[in-house]
Order: sequence, then C-alpha cells, then structure tokens
Amino acid sequence: MKITEVKVHLVQSWRKTDHIASPWIFVQVYTDEGVVGLGDATNWPGGTIIKQAIDELGKLIIGEDPFNIELLYHRMYHALQQIGQTGVVIAAISGIEIALWDIVGKTSGQPIYNLIGGVCRDKIRFYSHASTPEECGRLAEKGVTAIKAYFPAAIPDNGEHITTPRSITILEEKQALEHMMRCREVVGDAVDIATDVGCRYSSSAAIRLGNRLEEVGLLFYEEPVSPENIEALARVTASVNVPVCVGERQYTRFGFRDMIASQAVDMIMPDVVRTGGIMESKKIASMAESYYMQVSPHNPNNAVSTVASLHLMANIPNALVLEYVDDEQDAPWRNDLLTDPPLVDNGYLRLPEKPGLGTELVMDVVNKYRFEG
Repeated sequence: MKITEVKVHLVQSWRKTDHIASPWIFVQVYTDEGVVGLGDATNWPGGTIIKQAIDELGKLIIGEDPFNIELLYHRMYHALQQIGQTGVVIAAISGIEIALWDIVGKTSGQPIYNLIGGVCRDKIRFYSHASTPEECGRLAEKGVTAIKAYFPAAIPDNGEHITTPRSITILEEKQALEHMMRCREVVGDAVDIATDVGCRYSSSAAIRLGNRLEEVGLLFYEEPVSPENIEALARVTASVNVPVCVGERQYTRFGFRDMIASQAVDMIMPDVVRTGGIMESKKIASMAESYYMQVSPHNPNNAVSTVASLHLMANIPNALVLEYVDDEQDAPWRNDLLTDPPLVDNGYLRLPEKPGLGTELVMDVVNKYRFEG
C-alpha cells in the first residue's frame, strides 16, 4: 500500500479570534488500494496557513507506506524544523498522523485504540462548558458529571486591550468566588467543577485567586499563568491547594518534558491536534504517568478531534476527563459532518467500535459549509 494524495478541507466553524475566521481543517490521506484516512488539523487562528503547511508536508509522504507512521512523523517534523516545531507545523503534522492511523486501523480491521495497546476503560467521562450557574444546572440535568465554569473576566473597562498578566483586586476575587460558589450550589457535590483563567493573571494574583477558590472544590484550576515560564508556574502550583493544569499552549513531548519533570503542574492537558497526533500524545501521557500525573486533554475543536481523543483516552491508564463541545454549544452542523459522530451516554462518551477512527466525512455537508475565505 502506498500514499497517493493528501487533501485538505476547510469547513466553516463558529470560532473567531480577533475577527479572524478559524475554520475546521479536515485532512484526507488517499492510498493506491482505495483506503482513505481521516484526520483533523484544526488550530486557531489561521486555517489557510495550516492548509499550506499540510500541502507542503503531503509532498514528503507521497509514495510511502502509510503503516510507517513513526518514520513519516519524524520526516515531517524535521523537514520544517527551521521555521519552528510548534503551532502551524505541528497542527499540520497532527492532521496527517491521525489520518495515517485511520488507514492502518481500516486496513487491519481494528479501532485505533486496539492498535496502540487496547482499552483501559470502555467509556470516556467528559466535561462541558458553562458561563452561568443556570447553564451549570442545565448541564447537570442532562447528566453531565463535570463542568468547566467560567467567571466574568473582570477586564478593566478603560479601553485597553493588553493581555499581559495583571494583578487582581479584592472585589474581583470576591466576585469570582461568589460566582463559582453559586455554580457549586446549583449542581451540588455530585458534579465536578473546574475553571479556566486563560493565563490572565500575574503569579501573585493567580495564587491569591486560587486559594480563594479552594472552598469551591475545584477539579482543576486551568492556566493560572502562562506555561512559558516553568518556574513561575511551579511557584503557583506549590502555593495553592487546588490542582493546577496547563497544556493547550504546549507542543510535542519536548514542550511538556521539563514541565512534567519539574512537576510544575498537577495534571496536563495535551491537545491531540497540537501535540503531533495520537502517538505523540500517548508518549506525553506516558511521561506524565511516571510522575503520577493525570491527563485531561484539551479538545474544544470539531468532532474528528473528539473521536481521535477518545481513542487516546481509552488507552492511557492516567486519563481523567475529556473536554467536549456538543452541537448545542457549537455550529449546528458539527455532528452532521460525520457518518458516526461521538455518542453521549449520561455524562460519558461511548468508544467508537468501527475500524480506524470509526467515522467518515459526509462530503455533501462538507461542501455545503466549505470555507472559501
């Protein structure tokens, strides 16, 4: 079997970053035996830039055996190393890598999780997003067992748009705590609550806020500070009594290595599309396991990345909970794009059972919502 072609499909999504459209990026890898693999390379912003990277990387694997995933990954990884091995490059590689696993699974007649070591669990717990206590209540009524609740950003209304980490006032601390406690009161103790502050604060502010939020009983405290400064992140983690996690801004095992080894966080959140694909994510999870860290993958993208994440989560022993956005919180055509979209079962996602990823693109829907920007 040989790879004959790599295609990219940009599809409309509802996400915008600073008014820049961020389409979903689907990858199809074709073979001379008629088997077609499906992958996801979505990152934001800049879908057209990622498409260009995939077009260039695709030239490197034409004529190759799709089963040689490790070899092809390294070929792509090193081919573009001079322009950086994060962001656009790794998203492009991830999309192709996932598609290669889909080919191997389809050819072997096995779901991907069986090819990387089998299952440690037969269903995957997920968490959903909410901005108000009322939304938390509606999710809990639907059977969701974990919620990431956002409190008001409290950005000063002074016309500034600077996102440099900043301090926090006593009033903001109080408002954040009151908001999160209302969320807790609505759902009770049977539902886990987490929060994400998006690297908004300075180290001292993140510590103050984290300790105020301790009484909420957080499942995790996401991105209290940016992960680029591991020492600052470690200081926050050591100073608060809530589990600290980061990961969506890190790429490949090399991006996670020092953070894990220094135990600068309590858990990690790799994104299967931002780390290099399924196998690279598994390697990152294995590193974390040796430090007794759990894994809660970042996954706010489309249904293909969710399916790929399910295969990973089924396999790794230190999986905790998967981020999940359904079609009620996203573009209504989200699940229509797939023949077999993720299936929700009372706060959990069922594992795909068909070979490979276990799903295909519905090309009529892809064409209907194709992004032409």
